[in-house]
Amino acid sequence: MTGADSKELVLQSMNGALKSRKFYPAGHPSIAASTRKTLQHINEALRDRNNLLIGLVNQSLILDDTPVVDAGKNYPDIIRHMENRSAEAIIFEKGVTENELSGFIDAFSADNDLPAQEIQKELSSQNVIHITLKSLPMGKRSLLEVYNDAVEVVINTMAEVRMGKIPRSEPVNNIINELDESVFSDPNAMIGLTMIKNYDNYLYNHSVNVSILSIALARAMKLDSQNLHIVGVSSLLHDIGKTGVSEQIIRKPGGLSSEEWEKIKEHPRLGSNIIRRMSGMDESTGRIIFEHHVKFDHSGYPETSSSLHPLSQIVTIADAYDALTTLRVYQQPRNPVEAIKVMMNLSGRHFDPKILKSFINMIGMYPVGTTVRLSTNEIGIVVKVDSVSSDTPVVKVLYDPSGNALEKPFEIDLSSKGPETPFIIATVDPALKNINIGEFFKNESS
Repeated sequence: MTGADSKELVLQSMNGALKSRKFYPAGHPSIAASTRKTLQHINEALRDRNNLLIGLVNQSLILDDTPVVDAGKNYPDIIRHMENRSAEAIIFEKGVTENELSGFIDAFSADNDLPAQEIQKELSSQNVIHITLKSLPMGKRSLLEVYNDAVEVVINTMAEVRMGKIPRSEPVNNIINELDESVFSDPNAMIGLTMIKNYDNYLYNHSVNVSILSIALARAMKLDSQNLHIVGVSSLLHDIGKTGVSEQIIRKPGGLSSEEWEKIKEHPRLGSNIIRRMSGMDESTGRIIFEHHVKFDHSGYPETSSSLHPLSQIVTIADAYDALTTLRVYQQPRNPVEAIKVMMNLSGRHFDPKILKSFINMIGMYPVGTTVRLSTNEIGIVVKVDSVSSDTPVVKVLYDPSGNALEKPFEIDLSSKGPETPFIIATVDPALKNINIGEFFKNESS
């Protein structure tokens, strides 16, 4: 059976299961049989892939990236339920169980008007972690728009704190949902946007960059949707406590005095206290924010004898990577490859070795945003990384072998095995070629 056949059978069996649910109560043998049949076809389709997406775009059913012919005639129940729920995507991930699929069929076909977002919450509460029901930003908003809106949310949230208000959690939760959807739909492009390094708005851009990297890492670690959301919120607001530190100290161009440094070290505690006063926040969020500078060996700050929250190091690692690759008054930015080397040297001390390994596997040997010289002497920027072959990424070539800027840059997949395929011989300082990595990815994603 071909991959295409097995995926079509997923639609057939799933439509049958939804139709059966109209006539039989939950737990009926007919429902159980159709659920098992659907699961069998899902597992066959996922044999050589990690996920399978059923999408609805402009009333057209999409199976992965391919429009489904005669979907309205063949799979009317799937389309009807997706339209009624305002659901634009159903994603099945490798590892889905019969109980998860049964719970999804029951919730998705229930006789109520719950939108997809509410059903997803219900599924999460039932520990359904391998099926996701959501709206994807396909063709609606550019990734750069989502990124800029996230920056705006951070600015507004911190402004509310400075005015003595308790920030609203709804804008934060909503933008995390959008960031997560964007990372899911195009992780390489979103990681590319973390190369936006705005010195004047460092605190805000840094917060969004750390959130994107944390969400991407949480996804790579296959966390369930509830913990993934907690990681997203915690990372976006990890520096909210800096609103309680004088801006003169935050923006001071020179070195800090010991007294000023002690004030800076208070920001995790201040941030944790702010989060506890916000409604709609998971209690883990405050703890993760409190611990994001507590290193793996507890040598960081604030001092604590408690064991670290399992999710804290995700934010710690993402925070360190973005800081290392950013120009600061006290440091030159490191290129992504150098930043990874620095972090590897701190494995087991500053960073949890297992989580750091997951991060390095995700980000690759040549992370997105790395400027490289090829064996042809061409120069380009890494734009896509495959975790399976991270040493042979996709590179967008910007300069020809003579060092001249190309009028029409082009992409080359270094993992292709052709005799003419070049390889990376070195990393390049983008400043030497006047390459602004942040602007490059802005233009690519707008």
